[in-house]
Amino acid sequence: MNRLTTLSFLFIGLALSVSAQSGGIAGKLTYPSDYIPPEMIICVSNGGETYCSNQSRSRLSAAKISFRLNHRAANYEVRLPAGSYFIYGTFPRGKAPTPDMEGLKAYYNDFVKCGMDIKCNSKKPISIKVAAGRIIRSITVGDWY
Repeated sequence: MNRLTTLSFLFIGLALSVSAQSGGIAGKLTYPSDYIPPEMIICVSNGGETYCSNQSRSRLSAAKISFRLNHRAANYEVRLPAGSYFIYGTFPRGKAPTPDMEGLKAYYNDFVKCGMDIKCNSKKPISIKVAAGRIIRSITVGDWY
């Protein structure tokens, strides 16, 4: 009985430790239309690897990354290990709603952070620092041009 209790506490401690090492990014999806196309995906990049919401569960699970997209409500959340990431919206090859959107990446960048105003002239992507146990909110992906 004592051994079972000890193992239970070890398992709970390990689960809490793993979840405490991850954080998240959440925000709005935008697209230059009156709706968010259901084919739109979200990608995160840590400078070396890029992970997208349409990739296999096994690849995402191995990286401890999960995506939740709600196209109707135009929002998303990504759970991922602590670190620095760039985030953008895009479309899988051949799935863009119009030919001019093919291959574009709508980053969270200076232009978006500035309110997408004509006076905002920088388009530099912003690195988002994710801390363990925290979700960074209000990160809009949407600079399509």
